[in-house]
Amino acid sequence: MKLLPFSFDQLPSGSYFLSNMAGFHTFLKPEYLFELIDFGETSCHEENARLESKFITSSEINYDVAQGVLCSSLAKKTLSELQFSPIFMIVPTLRCDHTCTYCQVSRAPENADGYDLNPESIPKILETIKSLASAPYKIEIQGGEPLLRFDLVKQLYEEAVAQLGKGNFEFVIATSLSLLDENIMQWAKDNKVHFSTSLDGDELVHNKNRILANNSSFHQVKRAVQAIQQELGHGSVATVTTVTKELLERPEALIEAHLELGLHDMFVRPISPYGFANTNASDDYDVANYIQFYEQLLKEVFRLNSAGTQFIEHSASIHMKRILNPGFSQYADLKSPSGFILNSVLFNFDGKVYGSDESRMLQRVLGKIDFSCGTSDSIKLLESSLYKTIISSSFNMLHPGCDTCAYQPFCGADPCQNISLYGEPVGDKSKSHFCQYHKMMFRLLLDLYNSNTQYRDLLGSWAND
Repeated sequence: MKLLPFSFDQLPSGSYFLSNMAGFHTFLKPEYLFELIDFGETSCHEENARLESKFITSSEINYDVAQGVLCSSLAKKTLSELQFSPIFMIVPTLRCDHTCTYCQVSRAPENADGYDLNPESIPKILETIKSLASAPYKIEIQGGEPLLRFDLVKQLYEEAVAQLGKGNFEFVIATSLSLLDENIMQWAKDNKVHFSTSLDGDELVHNKNRILANNSSFHQVKRAVQAIQQELGHGSVATVTTVTKELLERPEALIEAHLELGLHDMFVRPISPYGFANTNASDDYDVANYIQFYEQLLKEVFRLNSAGTQFIEHSASIHMKRILNPGFSQYADLKSPSGFILNSVLFNFDGKVYGSDESRMLQRVLGKIDFSCGTSDSIKLLESSLYKTIISSSFNMLHPGCDTCAYQPFCGADPCQNISLYGEPVGDKSKSHFCQYHKMMFRLLLDLYNSNTQYRDLLGSWAND
């Protein structure tokens, strides 16, 4: 037998995870890995057959064919990642009624001037969306707090109906829900609009993170989520949790907060290095602290499911989909090349268009460089030399540190984060928060998947959901 190119990583339980550039993968005991490296095969016939079926090894006679299969599979995978399938994000206002400690948006004060979208630009924004993609369209309204300009939100929806056709698009409002009232609720119900909001733990933690007058943020989100579920249905609101130091020791409090609101899924993430979060040392912690918290959280989720309460954590689901579901490439952070512009187009309040939410953050931090690709009146996706450089520099298989990583075929690249930290899009993987986080996530999830049948069944079901 002959070896084909592969990478490996040892999991906490001792077994090794092996993968090749096309994404074929398997698990191997340490003694078999040593035999494989020394002799090109193991002493176990079943393992040898599995390794050959995963294109880790090949017989002499089939070696050229096996190399061709790997190249063809890699090409198919890369073409899939290069598909242009964006979420269209629109920012009607950068103003916000919250002053969250970790905000990555670099928000503007609630009463500030000059941070709202010009209503006259809305028809052109929808015209551009129609020219760039086809139905079903995905539109997400961001901020600031977009409900401060509910009039613009309604106008955007009405223009979407006029230009894209009712029923041809999904319309989601990312909001703190603090301004949700009966008028907005009825409008959302009439138009099947969905909401996305933040839920950072119990009342103490949430209010400390998400600062609102009268310390009422948790009360407002609780009131609003329950009202949405009652009036619009349980699938009409989703939550995102940003983990701060206060939550690290209390993962069970986060689950309890979701269950209290009748929520049976969550999306958990560490603090972003963008915006105000990058300057707030009090919220800083290392990735190992986060993964320790996350493992405790995930095992509590497993316990709930085994007791008969269905509950999904979407970060785990997305990571497992990347490994077990070869056709899944909808999550911009875990794509190579990066999902920059390919999976997101953002229309900012000032008329500029960006290839991602992160690139508009960079614009506010590094104002001397234009990170936009024009305006809604003259968008230039293909002409931007900066965008070409960012995309061409985000094939992680070519990055030092990624090229030998067992998780490279399933991982992505974050060129905007690298530009913010190192001044160029590739970065230093030995110091990369992005790299450390995703590598440790893959390592944890695959170890649980490989070492416990109950965990394997649940994680496998999430990957195929």
